[in-house]
Amino acid sequence: MNKTDMRMFTEAWLLLALARTMLLFLPFRKLAPILGKKSFPAAENEYLYHDKNDKLIRIGRAILRAGKRSPWRTECFEQALAGKLMLKARRMTSTVFFGVSKNKQKGKFHAHAWLQCGNYIVTGNKHLEQFTVIVCFKS
Repeated sequence: MNKTDMRMFTEAWLLLALARTMLLFLPFRKLAPILGKKSFPAAENEYLYHDKNDKLIRIGRAILRAGKRSPWRTECFEQALAGKLMLKARRMTSTVFFGVSKNKQKGKFHAHAWLQCGNYIVTGNKHLEQFTVIVCFKS
């Protein structure tokens, strides 16, 4: 890992800790302004494209690596929030999506959050086709 990647890893690790703390202690109404303005969900195909951008790839990779090395929970919401903060620090606009999926066998709902910048999905890009977007926040 080069120096840039190491700095980004450290930033991601610290922001994942902050994101987890925020999710534990703040109600969603206090977190929502950090995520951006509530907006209508995008058209289904809009968030499935992958635009190559080295900085976005590095941020996504740093969040994944930091999450694997964190002793606290670093699931999709924590990752999306940490990524949002990293992008805001770089003055890059992004959208956090929240979706739900129903497990037909067990009758349970599953929630998922992912972060998109432009046409690139920075965090939470696995199995998106299973989720129906219910709300998104843009900034």
